[in-house]
Amino acid sequence: MSYSSLVSQYIPAAKGNYEVGRRGNRICKITPHHMAGRLTAASCGNIFKNPARKASSNYGIGYDGEIACYVNEEDRAYTSSSASNDLQAITIEVSNSCNGDPWPISDASWNALVKLCVDICKRHNFRMEYDGTPNGSLTRHDMFANTNCPGPTLGGRFNEPY
Repeated sequence: MSYSSLVSQYIPAAKGNYEVGRRGNRICKITPHHMAGRLTAASCGNIFKNPARKASSNYGIGYDGEIACYVNEEDRAYTSSSASNDLQAITIEVSNSCNGDPWPISDASWNALVKLCVDICKRHNFRMEYDGTPNGSLTRHDMFANTNCPGPTLGGRFNEPY
């Protein structure tokens, strides 16, 4: 079992909501998502405990900046609507600070996301760079599915240096 030392809670997703292993793929991407709601890290984790959900993420960040792990890094979470992306990416659900467009996130959530991304990149020896394509090391859910995720606020910050 492996996850960041920044994690304050481990809330394992139900077994059918992720795949054990990564089929030999190296972790070389990060895919942040927004939760489409104001949730704690624990409340997001509880959603992934439901075996009927058929979805998960490796991490979640609550509106207060707390970080939880739901799927160990060595395993593939079902997050991005793309097996290829999820087999290479650490996926992170980030809470919104309030509901509705433009789906804002708090400074605490943003700062926790940046710290977590830096930690992941250091441990897996890659640099996170956004090139706007699915080939980059920073990818978006809407590159793989017809969705508004990661939302205009979080998605609008992908070009910021970390």
